[in-house]
Amino acid sequence: MGRSKLLFTCTILSLLLSPVLWGEQIRGLVVQEVRVPSDAAFERTVELSLEEAVILSLEEETPFLEGIRVELILSNELKKYFDSYALGIYKNISPRPDSSVRFYSGERALFQYLPYLNRIHIQIPLEKLRTEEPIPVGTYRLENPVTGSDFPLLLTMVPLAKGIPAAIADKKFYFSIKPLLEKKGFATLVLHFPRGLEGGEVDLFVDDEKISFPVQRQELSSGIHQIQVVSSSFKEVHTSFAVESGKTTVVDLHLEEMISQLTIEAPLGAELYLDGEKLSDPFPIAISEGTHLVRAKIADHSVSKKFSVQKGKHYHLSIIFDIIINED
Repeated sequence: MGRSKLLFTCTILSLLLSPVLWGEQIRGLVVQEVRVPSDAAFERTVELSLEEAVILSLEEETPFLEGIRVELILSNELKKYFDSYALGIYKNISPRPDSSVRFYSGERALFQYLPYLNRIHIQIPLEKLRTEEPIPVGTYRLENPVTGSDFPLLLTMVPLAKGIPAAIADKKFYFSIKPLLEKKGFATLVLHFPRGLEGGEVDLFVDDEKISFPVQRQELSSGIHQIQVVSSSFKEVHTSFAVESGKTTVVDLHLEEMISQLTIEAPLGAELYLDGEKLSDPFPIAISEGTHLVRAKIADHSVSKKFSVQKGKHYHLSIIFDIIINED
């Protein structure tokens, strides 16, 4: 007698522990897998019949991904039978999802009876969604956020009663799947230097805040940002760029060397020399920093003058010969 009680007690205990140790039994034919990226423009629509399933997984890198939004769309015909099936979402699925497998075990993340609506929204948070807004009618949110280790998730439509008309059983449930993202993105700033001047000193400012150089990937809020490049060797750059939620924007900045230029105005027929070299190129011409000597010559007359050049400035010289008139 004592032994039979012990066996009965062990049986009851094993039944109580079974869902915890082995998970809930799920029946469903996997018809599609959706890999959710960190991309605000991503949207995938899948269709399921009763006891068919879709697998939700994550791309390898998903910065700023807060969760997944699933929208279930019911036809008017299916809506009439809203109390005949439920939506089930499961995590920690075993075995690995495959189209040849019909039975799985997993942990229930959501099991929702459907309201009498054409559109039902489900939020699957990866972390606590950064919103305190009330959930509207027809929207359901998982009480406990899922983590990366809980994926892949299995989403399926579960019949709740027998006797569902075959015409209804063959109908499709349509799911629209989108990522939920923080309003942030990345910007990669790429500086293109003139040949031979690579690695020149520059100061970079994004939204008036100085950033380090060489440039690393910058985390920025989504929207329009301003960038400024300041240098004593290159022309100043001031432009804007846009950052999209969850995306990386590459900003290419082409730097131009800051060149000093010289223009000389002189009487027709004058010979011009710069630092002893005769000038023949049309003006303006490039000139280096430092002190220079310019000389102009007409016949036996010449004038010369020294002047200093700073980088990036344009110098305009006017040469006038003095003419002395003697009257007898």
